[in-house]
Amino acid sequence: MTTQRDVKRLIRDRQAKTGESFSTARMHVMNERAALLAPELPAGPSRLEAVVLKVNQQSARIRILGEAGEVTFRSADVFDVVPAHLVTLSIEKRWPWHGDNYASGKVESARIDIAKLGLEPLPLEGGELEDVAKHSEPYRRPDPYAPLWRKLTAKPRPAYEFDGIAWGALPGAEPEDNPTCDASELRERGKHAEARKLLMETLGKDLRVLDAHAGLGNMEFDLLPNRALLHYEVGIRIGELSLSPDFDGLLPWGHVHNRAFLRCLHGYGLCLWRLGKFAEAQTVFERMFSLNPNDNQSVRFCWYDVREGRGWEETSARETAAHAERRRSLH
Repeated sequence: MTTQRDVKRLIRDRQAKTGESFSTARMHVMNERAALLAPELPAGPSRLEAVVLKVNQQSARIRILGEAGEVTFRSADVFDVVPAHLVTLSIEKRWPWHGDNYASGKVESARIDIAKLGLEPLPLEGGELEDVAKHSEPYRRPDPYAPLWRKLTAKPRPAYEFDGIAWGALPGAEPEDNPTCDASELRERGKHAEARKLLMETLGKDLRVLDAHAGLGNMEFDLLPNRALLHYEVGIRIGELSLSPDFDGLLPWGHVHNRAFLRCLHGYGLCLWRLGKFAEAQTVFERMFSLNPNDNQSVRFCWYDVREGRGWEETSARETAAHAERRRSLH
């Protein structure tokens, strides 16, 4: 309250001297304050590291390491980065405007280095032992997954669930207000730009909304699998902050808040397969089986094809032909 009173006093002092309207005087006062708070930069371009919070068409919202507050960074090459990237920037200019900070320049490099982002791991709830084999219909031969299912369900293991933030339940929001669900509905109605904007805004509030990373990956998957891969991997790495290196628990699909992490893994594995990285894709799919042996996402069918060395295009062509044949048989 004291700060607000000080600002109002400065505005009214300026009005008395200049005769400006309240809004015009406020603009000048806020710009002057922002200029005073902005860090001094050396002459010429400077190189800084920053965390990407959200990406727009020609700018990215960033947090420069070692500085408080956020900056809107304008550059022609922000398309190459995704939220939670750690970027090295060549900053050519910085300026305040209406109380916000701006900068322009170039993105020199971008990488995934989640440990440097300073994120607090999402809490895991639960930990009670769950006997999957006792409560689930088993997979039996000749299903190739049957031996692995028996191994993964041979004994009870502790089951956990991610905090609701992973799914989009942000603190302070209404229980039914979930931006990732809203974005999915927008996509179904063909409003892709609005869906993307909503997901980006959500990550701008909290990079730990894993379902927003999954949703952005899904939107890029058909045309830009390499870019989709980045969205999925970022979601996985942020989720892994909550898991110990030797984590051997379950993250069942039946626990709704786990689905975001499992979706990121699924999309990541599909991208690896599509890009011809068969061994890596197989490893990802088998990790999903370990976390959720009941395979609610039907990953085993992709796993079968990857193990047999069948490429993405070959499988897609076969499925397209089978779908066409089913349609013919119905007419």
